[in-house]
Amino acid sequence: MTPQLGGVPGFRDLLPEEAEVLRAAQESLLEEMRRWGYRHVITPMVESIDVLELGLNADQRRRLFKFIDARGEVVALVGERTIPVARLVAGKLRSAALPLRLCYAGAVLSADEGRFHQRRETYQVGAELVGASGAAADAEVIALAARCLEAAGLRRYQVDVGHAEFFQGIMDAVRLPAVVKAGVRSALAARDFVALEELLERTPLRSAEHELLLRFPALRGGSEILAAAGGLVRNRRSEKALSELARVQELLVAHGLGGVVGLDLGAIRDFDYYTGIIFEGYGPDLGRPVAQGGRYDRLLSRFGRPAPATGFATLRLFGMRAVVDTEARRDRDARTWWRAVGAENLIQCRGASKVAWTARGGRTRTLPPEQVAARLAGAHV
Repeated sequence: MTPQLGGVPGFRDLLPEEAEVLRAAQESLLEEMRRWGYRHVITPMVESIDVLELGLNADQRRRLFKFIDARGEVVALVGERTIPVARLVAGKLRSAALPLRLCYAGAVLSADEGRFHQRRETYQVGAELVGASGAAADAEVIALAARCLEAAGLRRYQVDVGHAEFFQGIMDAVRLPAVVKAGVRSALAARDFVALEELLERTPLRSAEHELLLRFPALRGGSEILAAAGGLVRNRRSEKALSELARVQELLVAHGLGGVVGLDLGAIRDFDYYTGIIFEGYGPDLGRPVAQGGRYDRLLSRFGRPAPATGFATLRLFGMRAVVDTEARRDRDARTWWRAVGAENLIQCRGASKVAWTARGGRTRTLPPEQVAARLAGAHV
Protein backbone atom coordinates (compact mmCIF):
# COMPACT_ATOMS: atom_id res chain seq x y z
CA MET A 1 0.00 0.00 0.00
CA THR A 2 1.13 3.56 -0.69
CA PRO A 3 1.57 5.46 2.61
CA GLN A 4 -0.54 8.55 3.25
CA LEU A 5 1.91 11.26 2.26
CA GLY A 6 -0.53 13.92 3.42
CA GLY A 7 -0.29 12.73 7.01
CA VAL A 8 -2.86 11.46 9.53
CA PRO A 9 -6.26 13.25 9.46
CA GLY A 10 -6.48 15.85 12.22
CA PHE A 11 -2.71 16.42 12.19
CA ARG A 12 -0.73 18.51 9.76
CA ASP A 13 2.77 19.47 8.76
CA LEU A 14 4.00 23.03 9.15
CA LEU A 15 6.07 24.14 6.19
CA PRO A 16 9.07 26.46 6.73
CA GLU A 17 7.24 29.79 6.53
CA GLU A 18 4.42 28.76 8.85
CA ALA A 19 6.77 26.92 11.22
CA GLU A 20 8.98 29.99 11.52
CA VAL A 21 5.97 32.20 12.25
CA LEU A 22 4.83 29.78 14.95
CA ARG A 23 8.27 29.63 16.58
CA ALA A 24 8.63 33.42 16.49
CA ALA A 25 5.21 33.83 18.11
CA GLN A 26 6.10 31.33 20.85
CA GLU A 27 9.34 33.16 21.61
CA SER A 28 7.58 36.54 21.69
CA LEU A 29 5.02 35.23 24.18
CA LEU A 30 7.61 33.55 26.40
CA GLU A 31 9.75 36.68 26.42
CA GLU A 32 6.75 38.78 27.49
CA MET A 33 6.09 36.30 30.30
CA ARG A 34 9.73 36.50 31.40
CA ARG A 35 9.37 40.27 31.71
CA TRP A 36 6.65 39.62 34.28
CA GLY A 37 8.91 37.27 36.26
CA TYR A 38 7.65 33.94 34.90
CA ARG A 39 10.25 31.20 34.47
CA HIS A 40 10.16 28.61 31.70
CA VAL A 41 9.54 24.92 32.47
CA ILE A 42 9.11 21.93 30.17
CA THR A 43 6.82 19.01 31.01
CA PRO A 44 6.55 15.76 29.01
CA MET A 45 4.01 15.05 26.30
CA VAL A 46 3.08 11.85 28.16
CA GLU A 47 1.48 11.69 31.63
CA SER A 48 0.18 8.87 33.78
CA ILE A 49 -3.58 8.54 33.48
CA ASP A 50 -3.69 8.45 37.30
CA VAL A 51 -2.22 11.96 37.37
CA LEU A 52 -4.60 13.31 34.73
CA GLU A 53 -7.61 11.83 36.53
CA LEU A 54 -6.93 14.22 39.41
CA GLY A 55 -7.90 17.17 37.23
CA LEU A 56 -10.11 15.82 34.43
CA ASN A 57 -13.62 14.44 34.49
CA ALA A 58 -14.70 11.30 32.63
CA ASP A 59 -15.67 13.14 29.43
CA GLN A 60 -12.36 15.01 29.32
CA ARG A 61 -10.42 11.78 29.86
CA ARG A 62 -12.35 10.26 26.95
CA ARG A 63 -10.82 12.87 24.63
CA LEU A 64 -7.25 11.83 25.45
CA PHE A 65 -5.03 9.63 23.31
CA LYS A 66 -4.31 6.71 25.65
CA PHE A 67 -2.04 3.70 25.38
CA ILE A 68 -0.29 1.11 27.54
CA ASP A 69 3.47 1.44 27.96
CA ALA A 70 6.03 -1.39 28.17
CA ARG A 71 5.45 -1.72 31.93
CA GLY A 72 1.71 -2.20 31.49
CA GLU A 73 0.74 1.26 32.81
CA VAL A 74 -1.96 3.36 31.15
CA VAL A 75 -0.53 6.68 29.98
CA ALA A 76 -1.92 9.50 27.83
CA LEU A 77 -0.77 12.32 25.59
CA VAL A 78 -1.51 15.64 27.30
CA GLY A 79 -4.56 17.63 26.20
CA GLU A 80 -3.63 20.69 28.30
CA ARG A 81 -0.66 21.65 30.46
CA THR A 82 -2.10 23.11 33.66
CA ILE A 83 -2.36 19.68 35.27
CA PRO A 84 1.25 18.68 34.42
CA VAL A 85 2.46 21.98 35.92
CA ALA A 86 0.37 21.29 39.05
CA ARG A 87 2.07 17.89 39.31
CA LEU A 88 5.46 19.57 38.95
CA VAL A 89 4.71 22.16 41.66
CA ALA A 90 3.50 19.47 44.07
CA GLY A 91 6.44 17.18 43.24
CA LYS A 92 9.89 18.36 42.19
CA LEU A 93 9.15 21.98 43.11
CA ARG A 94 7.51 21.12 46.43
CA SER A 95 10.25 22.82 48.46
CA ALA A 96 10.22 25.98 46.32
CA ALA A 97 8.85 29.06 48.03
CA LEU A 98 5.48 30.34 46.91
CA PRO A 99 4.29 32.15 44.90
CA LEU A 100 5.76 30.50 41.81
CA ARG A 101 5.49 32.07 38.38
CA LEU A 102 5.94 29.45 35.65
CA CYS A 103 5.47 29.50 31.88
CA TYR A 104 5.60 26.84 29.16
CA ALA A 105 5.08 26.14 25.47
CA GLY A 106 4.33 22.95 23.60
CA ALA A 107 1.87 20.84 21.65
CA VAL A 108 -1.33 19.44 23.14
CA LEU A 109 -3.52 16.75 21.60
CA SER A 110 -7.12 15.60 21.70
CA ALA A 111 -8.84 12.55 20.25
CA ASP A 112 -11.92 14.76 19.74
CA GLU A 113 -11.43 16.75 16.52
CA GLY A 114 -14.19 19.16 17.52
CA ARG A 115 -12.22 20.49 20.47
CA PHE A 116 -9.57 22.10 18.26
CA HIS A 117 -11.94 22.80 15.35
CA GLN A 118 -11.23 19.88 13.02
CA ARG A 119 -7.69 19.43 14.31
CA ARG A 120 -6.43 17.02 16.93
CA GLU A 121 -3.16 18.81 17.65
CA THR A 122 -2.54 22.43 18.53
CA TYR A 123 0.19 24.50 20.20
CA GLN A 124 -0.20 26.09 23.59
CA VAL A 125 1.78 28.79 25.40
CA GLY A 126 0.74 29.39 28.98
CA ALA A 127 1.62 30.84 32.36
CA GLU A 128 0.67 29.78 35.89
CA LEU A 129 0.81 31.91 39.05
CA VAL A 130 0.81 29.42 41.91
CA GLY A 131 0.49 30.34 45.58
CA ALA A 132 -1.04 33.80 45.15
CA SER A 133 -4.64 34.52 46.04
CA GLY A 134 -6.85 37.54 45.64
CA ALA A 135 -7.79 40.10 43.04
CA ALA A 136 -4.24 41.37 42.48
CA ALA A 137 -3.10 37.93 41.31
CA ASP A 138 -6.17 37.46 39.10
CA ALA A 139 -5.67 40.87 37.50
CA GLU A 140 -1.95 40.17 36.92
CA VAL A 141 -2.64 36.99 34.96
CA ILE A 142 -5.38 38.61 32.87
CA ALA A 143 -3.19 41.65 32.18
CA LEU A 144 -0.33 39.34 31.21
CA ALA A 145 -2.64 37.48 28.81
CA ALA A 146 -3.66 40.79 27.22
CA ARG A 147 -0.05 41.87 26.76
CA CYS A 148 0.72 38.47 25.25
CA LEU A 149 -2.02 39.00 22.68
CA GLU A 150 -0.27 42.23 21.75
CA ALA A 151 3.10 40.46 21.66
CA ALA A 152 1.57 37.95 19.24
CA GLY A 153 0.73 40.83 16.89
CA LEU A 154 -2.95 41.44 17.70
CA ARG A 155 -3.80 45.13 17.68
CA ARG A 156 -7.54 44.70 18.17
CA TYR A 157 -8.70 42.24 20.77
CA GLN A 158 -11.26 41.78 23.54
CA VAL A 159 -10.86 40.05 26.90
CA ASP A 160 -14.07 38.76 28.52
CA VAL A 161 -13.87 38.17 32.28
CA GLY A 162 -16.31 36.12 34.34
CA HIS A 163 -16.49 34.14 37.57
CA ALA A 164 -17.08 30.40 37.87
CA GLU A 165 -18.74 30.76 41.28
CA PHE A 166 -21.55 32.96 39.93
CA PHE A 167 -23.00 30.00 38.01
CA GLN A 168 -22.30 27.55 40.84
CA GLY A 169 -24.28 29.74 43.23
CA ILE A 170 -27.24 29.67 40.87
CA MET A 171 -27.01 25.88 40.56
CA ASP A 172 -26.95 25.55 44.35
CA ALA A 173 -30.11 27.63 44.60
CA VAL A 174 -32.24 25.65 42.11
CA ARG A 175 -33.64 22.25 42.98
CA LEU A 176 -32.77 20.02 40.06
CA PRO A 177 -31.36 16.48 39.76
CA ALA A 178 -27.60 16.32 39.25
CA VAL A 179 -28.01 14.92 35.73
CA VAL A 180 -30.21 17.88 34.74
CA LYS A 181 -27.72 20.36 36.24
CA ALA A 182 -25.00 18.71 34.18
CA GLY A 183 -27.14 19.13 31.07
CA VAL A 184 -27.72 22.81 31.85
CA ARG A 185 -23.98 23.30 32.28
CA SER A 186 -23.20 21.56 28.99
CA ALA A 187 -25.79 23.59 27.08
CA LEU A 188 -24.47 26.86 28.53
CA ALA A 189 -20.84 25.91 27.87
CA ALA A 190 -21.74 25.26 24.21
CA ARG A 191 -24.00 28.35 24.16
CA ASP A 192 -26.69 26.07 22.78
CA PHE A 193 -29.70 28.12 23.88
CA VAL A 194 -32.24 25.99 22.03
CA ALA A 195 -31.11 22.89 23.94
CA LEU A 196 -31.10 24.91 27.18
CA GLU A 197 -34.70 26.05 26.73
CA GLU A 198 -35.88 22.55 25.79
CA LEU A 199 -34.16 21.16 28.89
CA LEU A 200 -35.68 23.77 31.21
CA GLU A 201 -39.17 23.19 29.81
CA ARG A 202 -39.03 19.66 31.22
CA THR A 203 -38.16 20.84 34.76
CA PRO A 204 -40.42 21.97 37.62
CA LEU A 205 -38.61 25.30 37.97
CA ARG A 206 -40.68 28.31 38.93
CA SER A 207 -40.98 31.13 36.42
CA ALA A 208 -38.37 33.32 38.18
CA GLU A 209 -35.74 30.56 38.24
CA HIS A 210 -36.57 29.56 34.69
CA GLU A 211 -36.21 33.17 33.53
CA LEU A 212 -32.89 33.59 35.37
CA LEU A 213 -31.27 30.63 33.60
CA LEU A 214 -32.55 31.78 30.22
CA ARG A 215 -31.19 35.29 30.83
CA PHE A 216 -27.91 33.97 32.23
CA PRO A 217 -26.05 33.79 28.86
CA ALA A 218 -26.99 37.41 28.06
CA LEU A 219 -25.26 38.85 31.14
CA ARG A 220 -22.46 40.44 29.15
CA GLY A 221 -21.21 44.01 28.94
CA GLY A 222 -19.56 46.60 31.16
CA SER A 223 -19.72 47.31 34.87
CA GLU A 224 -23.50 47.87 34.62
CA ILE A 225 -23.84 44.08 34.26
CA LEU A 226 -22.74 43.65 37.88
CA ALA A 227 -25.70 45.65 39.17
CA ALA A 228 -28.10 43.89 36.81
CA ALA A 229 -26.83 40.46 37.88
CA GLY A 230 -26.98 41.44 41.54
CA GLY A 231 -30.68 42.11 41.16
CA LEU A 232 -31.29 38.63 39.78
CA VAL A 233 -29.58 36.45 42.40
CA ARG A 234 -30.33 35.87 46.07
CA ASN A 235 -27.52 33.59 47.18
CA ARG A 236 -24.28 34.42 48.97
CA ARG A 237 -22.05 32.42 46.62
CA SER A 238 -23.09 34.38 43.52
CA GLU A 239 -23.07 37.70 45.37
CA LYS A 240 -19.50 37.12 46.55
CA ALA A 241 -18.47 36.30 42.98
CA LEU A 242 -19.89 39.63 41.78
CA SER A 243 -17.97 41.49 44.49
CA GLU A 244 -14.68 39.80 43.54
CA LEU A 245 -15.30 40.45 39.87
CA ALA A 246 -15.87 44.15 40.53
CA ARG A 247 -12.51 44.42 42.31
CA VAL A 248 -10.65 42.64 39.51
CA GLN A 249 -12.24 44.95 36.96
CA GLU A 250 -10.98 47.98 38.93
CA LEU A 251 -7.44 46.61 38.89
CA LEU A 252 -7.59 45.86 35.16
CA VAL A 253 -8.53 49.49 34.57
CA ALA A 254 -5.44 50.41 36.61
CA HIS A 255 -3.42 48.12 34.30
CA GLY A 256 -4.61 50.29 31.41
CA LEU A 257 -6.96 47.66 30.00
CA GLY A 258 -10.33 49.32 30.64
CA GLY A 259 -10.96 49.72 26.93
CA VAL A 260 -10.50 46.05 26.01
CA VAL A 261 -11.97 44.22 29.02
CA GLY A 262 -15.63 43.25 29.15
CA LEU A 263 -17.60 41.18 31.65
CA ASP A 264 -19.24 37.88 30.73
CA LEU A 265 -21.17 36.27 33.58
CA GLY A 266 -22.57 33.69 31.17
CA ALA A 267 -19.14 32.15 30.52
CA ILE A 268 -18.89 28.47 31.43
CA ARG A 269 -15.54 26.69 31.09
CA ASP A 270 -15.27 23.01 30.19
CA PHE A 271 -12.63 22.20 32.81
CA ASP A 272 -14.04 21.44 36.25
CA TYR A 273 -11.05 22.69 38.23
CA TYR A 274 -11.83 26.42 37.81
CA THR A 275 -12.99 27.97 41.08
CA GLY A 276 -13.03 31.76 40.63
CA ILE A 277 -12.19 34.40 38.05
CA ILE A 278 -12.13 33.04 34.49
CA PHE A 279 -11.39 34.80 31.21
CA GLU A 280 -11.20 34.43 27.44
CA GLY A 281 -9.38 36.58 24.87
CA TYR A 282 -10.66 37.08 21.32
CA GLY A 283 -8.98 38.52 18.26
CA PRO A 284 -10.70 40.21 15.30
CA ASP A 285 -12.74 37.98 12.98
CA LEU A 286 -12.17 34.89 15.14
CA GLY A 287 -15.16 32.96 16.41
CA ARG A 288 -13.26 31.16 19.15
CA PRO A 289 -11.00 32.33 21.99
CA VAL A 290 -7.25 32.53 21.41
CA ALA A 291 -6.52 32.86 25.13
CA GLN A 292 -8.23 31.20 28.10
CA GLY A 293 -7.51 30.92 31.78
CA GLY A 294 -8.73 31.31 35.31
CA ARG A 295 -8.35 30.53 39.00
CA TYR A 296 -8.11 26.90 40.15
CA ASP A 297 -7.52 27.02 43.90
CA ARG A 298 -8.48 23.41 44.65
CA LEU A 299 -6.45 21.63 41.95
CA LEU A 300 -3.11 21.70 43.83
CA SER A 301 -4.68 20.06 46.90
CA ARG A 302 -5.50 16.99 44.77
CA PHE A 303 -1.73 16.59 44.29
CA GLY A 304 -1.01 16.95 48.01
CA ARG A 305 0.13 20.61 48.04
CA PRO A 306 -2.84 22.90 48.71
CA ALA A 307 -2.22 26.37 47.25
CA PRO A 308 -4.23 29.03 45.44
CA ALA A 309 -3.36 29.39 41.77
CA THR A 310 -4.39 31.14 38.59
CA GLY A 311 -3.14 30.64 35.08
CA PHE A 312 -2.93 32.63 31.88
CA ALA A 313 2.65 51.33 32.53
CA THR A 314 5.73 49.72 34.04
CA LEU A 315 9.42 49.20 33.62
CA ARG A 316 8.62 46.26 31.37
CA LEU A 317 8.23 48.83 28.60
CA PHE A 318 12.03 49.20 28.65
CA GLY A 319 12.53 45.47 28.23
CA MET A 320 13.22 44.96 31.92
CA ARG A 321 11.79 42.15 33.99
CA ALA A 322 9.48 43.25 36.80
CA VAL A 323 7.74 41.03 39.37
CA VAL A 324 4.82 42.57 41.27
CA ASP A 325 4.22 41.22 44.76
CA THR A 326 0.57 40.18 45.05
CA GLU A 327 0.66 40.40 48.87
CA ALA A 328 0.76 43.47 51.14
CA ARG A 329 3.89 43.07 53.30
CA ARG A 330 5.66 44.94 56.05
CA ASP A 331 9.08 46.34 55.16
CA ARG A 332 11.02 43.45 56.71
CA ASP A 333 8.90 40.81 54.99
CA ALA A 334 9.13 42.69 51.68
CA ARG A 335 12.92 42.56 51.85
CA THR A 336 12.83 38.84 52.58
CA TRP A 337 10.57 38.34 49.54
CA TRP A 338 12.88 40.53 47.42
CA ARG A 339 15.92 38.41 48.27
CA ALA A 340 13.97 35.21 47.55
CA VAL A 341 12.98 36.51 44.11
CA GLY A 342 16.62 37.41 43.39
CA ALA A 343 15.83 40.84 41.92
CA GLU A 344 18.37 43.64 41.62
CA ASN A 345 16.01 46.39 42.83
CA LEU A 346 13.16 46.67 45.33
CA ILE A 347 10.52 49.36 44.76
CA GLN A 348 7.91 49.93 47.48
CA CYS A 349 4.98 52.27 46.91
CA ARG A 350 4.62 54.97 49.57
CA GLY A 351 1.66 56.66 47.95
CA ALA A 352 0.81 58.16 44.58
CA SER A 353 3.84 60.46 44.44
CA LYS A 354 6.65 58.65 46.29
CA VAL A 355 8.33 55.24 46.18
CA ALA A 356 11.13 53.73 48.24
CA TRP A 357 13.88 52.42 45.96
CA THR A 358 16.55 50.03 47.22
CA ALA A 359 19.24 48.72 44.90
CA ARG A 360 21.06 45.53 45.83
CA GLY A 361 24.01 46.54 48.01
CA GLY A 362 22.83 50.16 48.22
CA ARG A 363 20.84 52.37 50.55
CA THR A 364 17.12 53.08 50.34
CA ARG A 365 16.07 56.35 48.67
CA THR A 366 12.60 57.90 48.53
CA LEU A 367 11.89 59.50 45.16
CA PRO A 368 9.04 60.25 42.75
CA PRO A 369 8.27 57.11 40.71
CA GLU A 370 9.10 58.74 37.38
CA GLN A 371 12.64 59.52 38.60
CA VAL A 372 13.21 55.92 39.66
CA ALA A 373 11.88 54.66 36.31
CA ALA A 374 14.17 57.04 34.42
CA ARG A 375 17.25 56.04 36.40
CA LEU A 376 16.59 52.32 36.02
CA ALA A 377 15.81 52.68 32.31
CA GLY A 378 19.04 54.67 31.80
CA ALA A 379 21.07 52.04 33.62
CA HIS A 380 19.42 49.28 31.58
CA VAL A 381 20.17 50.99 28.27
